[in-house]
Amino acid sequence: MPKDARSPKKLRSNRAALTHKARYALSHPERVVPHLRRAARDAWLRLRHPDHVGYYRAVMASDARRDPEAAVGSRSHDRWLALGRMQFDYLVEHGLRPEHRMLDIGCGNLRGGWRFIDHLDAGHYYGIDISPDILIAAKRTLTERGLQAKLPHLTLTGDLRLDFLPDGHFDVVHAHSVFSHSPPQVIDECLGGVGRVLTRTGFFDFTFDRTEGAEHQVLREDFYYRTDTLLSLAARHGLHARFMDDWEKRPHGQSKIRVSRSPLPAPPL
Repeated sequence: MPKDARSPKKLRSNRAALTHKARYALSHPERVVPHLRRAARDAWLRLRHPDHVGYYRAVMASDARRDPEAAVGSRSHDRWLALGRMQFDYLVEHGLRPEHRMLDIGCGNLRGGWRFIDHLDAGHYYGIDISPDILIAAKRTLTERGLQAKLPHLTLTGDLRLDFLPDGHFDVVHAHSVFSHSPPQVIDECLGGVGRVLTRTGFFDFTFDRTEGAEHQVLREDFYYRTDTLLSLAARHGLHARFMDDWEKRPHGQSKIRVSRSPLPAPPL
């Protein structure tokens, strides 16, 4: 993560503004042509898939064909491993135990998932994703890591409502780099479903791209939200929510919020 990724200036910037795009293009001329290619591809995909989930499934299919690890936001295999380790270490430090049942929303190609599968008791990991292409890559990761005996569930879904899952079943729900690619209505649907599938003492951790300026999106792929917007949305679903300050110390550009059906304990001093 660049050292200034969470600087006040970065948090106030609007990446959708023409002035920001112009400054960025002047500073990084080598990225202009790839950006234009991506913008043209995304415009074509939006015409073919007007609903957001269908559109983003097509984006993932396109990205996964080139490189499944890059499709989930990892520039290299070492970075893929490091980001997965970061997710895993954080949840274990926050109490993830082998007997817990875990739902991993947007599990991708198991960047963090294979570590969770290895840690949890057999059958206790449930990964869902909207992309069939990335789930095929996930099964390759599972095989390469020799984790077949852990019997994880890897399920394709058409939305994030979670209506096919049982009430009060999961101790931990996790969504890494999912809400950063989701418009408000998808986040709203997901929070409604999470409140139903969590146990009374369970929690849901999600990362998001944080802004302290105007909320905005870039190419309908990257969405930037104010913290209060997401805290308020969780509250409307009767969930308790807290910004996770200790995640900010990790080398990751996104921020994290935790929600629960029960009041969350105060963070350690």
